[in-house]
Amino acid sequence: MITLDAITLPADLIWLDEYKWSGVAQQEDIMADGAVVVQADAQQTGRLITLAGGDNFGWIAKSTLESLRTLSRTAGSEYTLVLNDGSERNVVFTGERLSAEQAYEHSYPEDDHPYIVTLYLMEL
Repeated sequence: MITLDAITLPADLIWLDEYKWSGVAQQEDIMADGAVVVQADAQQTGRLITLAGGDNFGWIAKSTLESLRTLSRTAGSEYTLVLNDGSERNVVFTGERLSAEQAYEHSYPEDDHPYIVTLYLMEL
């Protein structure tokens, strides 16, 4: 089970960018004499956590989606994300914040109607 503050999310959401984080911030500069200077240091925060459902997994109810939208619209707020392995991470919404589409189309979806969601978070 995955939770974002008090909101329970499906355990089968996929962490899309889990292995794109290196933990190293690096900048290369070319000096006037042509020499290359590399500055590198450990990056403490800023890891992206993009959680996504798909066509056959990770669906959430419309009522859960509305709760997530409320969280995502609160500028600058930090939340506790608990992943399936029990690890806790302090996160904020970033980028698109969240996107969602109906799992199957319905003109007047009820609160339990399923949606495919993608959450755009960043670890602090």
